[in-house]
Amino acid sequence: MASLKLNEECEDRPQSSPSPQPICKSLRLKSEWPPVIWFVMMFTGLFSHRKIVTKRWCIACEADIYKSLFRSNHVGLRQGELMKDSTTLTSYYEDKRLDSELNLLSSPQETLCKACETCWWDKYGRISMYSEADIVIFSVDKLFAKRNLVLHLLSYIHFLCPLFVFPAMNICSKVTSALSTQEHGLWATSLNARYIVQRLQYLDLPEDGLPSKWFLVICIVWPICGSAYRAYITFALEGNLDIAHRLNCLTVGITEFMWGCFMYLLFLMRLSFQIQLKLVLDFIKNCKRDEDFCQRVVQRLMVDVRCFRECVAIYMDLMIPLCVLGAFVSLRWQYLILADVDNDCSSLWCLTQRNINIMIWMDVLMFSSLGPLAIGGFNVNYLWENFKLHVRFMQDDLHPTCWNQLVHFIKRTEDQAPYFSFAAILSIVSLYMTGHFNE
Repeated sequence: MASLKLNEECEDRPQSSPSPQPICKSLRLKSEWPPVIWFVMMFTGLFSHRKIVTKRWCIACEADIYKSLFRSNHVGLRQGELMKDSTTLTSYYEDKRLDSELNLLSSPQETLCKACETCWWDKYGRISMYSEADIVIFSVDKLFAKRNLVLHLLSYIHFLCPLFVFPAMNICSKVTSALSTQEHGLWATSLNARYIVQRLQYLDLPEDGLPSKWFLVICIVWPICGSAYRAYITFALEGNLDIAHRLNCLTVGITEFMWGCFMYLLFLMRLSFQIQLKLVLDFIKNCKRDEDFCQRVVQRLMVDVRCFRECVAIYMDLMIPLCVLGAFVSLRWQYLILADVDNDCSSLWCLTQRNINIMIWMDVLMFSSLGPLAIGGFNVNYLWENFKLHVRFMQDDLHPTCWNQLVHFIKRTEDQAPYFSFAAILSIVSLYMTGHFNE
């Protein structure tokens, strides 16, 4: 019944063979697989640096080929492997020792038995042999899955991850704000539009305009120049004009521009806190005896600072290791390239590699310099520490009771920032990855 049904399905298909046998040989008009399949495999980590589509055998033929091949090559095998029963054999084409040898054999049509042909059945029982080119396997599924391309992978991680840190934080902040309770001091609050508008009100934008326009120019021009340089290398030097590379350059350009805008926004928020802290210090001096009033103002300031501090800490904990990784990967990559490039090299490959090195160092310097410039260091703990130091120096200006209560209130309500940042651990891991993964 199963054979009859399979035969009927084959006869209904226009490509099927009129033969009454259930196995039909035909050529499909469309053999490309949906691209979603390869994206799913990519994001689930199913990579393979070897050939994905290889010759296929039934278990009995595969065992015979395995044994004869290794006997002819005088490869030492355990006696148990040679005497293993065919019912307990696994798929030998996944054995790395066999991978290159299997593909050196004759074509599948010449070596297949009737049972081996069933390994190529499609939905309708047709023998539809295909290659990687037929089903259009994306190169991304094999991307960097080779030991000698680990530096390429680390370089890509250094470049892509910093670009997607802010979009990922932005999305997480929306989800966190939507699912969290009304707890004060969440890092996600710093990426809330209401919070940012309140911060910008301290800059007096209508009167003074944008502060530090030079930094705004750097945050916009530098990413744009980097994106344009990347497009020049991709299109002009490497000659990659396909739609995939065009979309890649466009996406990278938009993401780098977003990142530059985020850097300037961090700079504005940090500047607004510096102004607000001075205002609160002047307010405390003038409000000498109203302890409750002072504590309420300081508490509001403390919560806002904590939100910004936690957001910056998360960002820098992610960026510092990536910058360390990028710097050391670039150094190692440059040494490897210089070893292959002659002093008088004038080929297109040498010119491309030199330009790629310049582009990589531009990215490393951009990611590692604009962030600390925006926040004034590697964290913003100094803002609150300076505020507490100035409050302690106000002992002579304030009433002793008011001063003691204010200092006690600050100690009781503030959060202690960790002395050892998580970024230090990740930086050490980055150094280890750079030093050992390409050995």
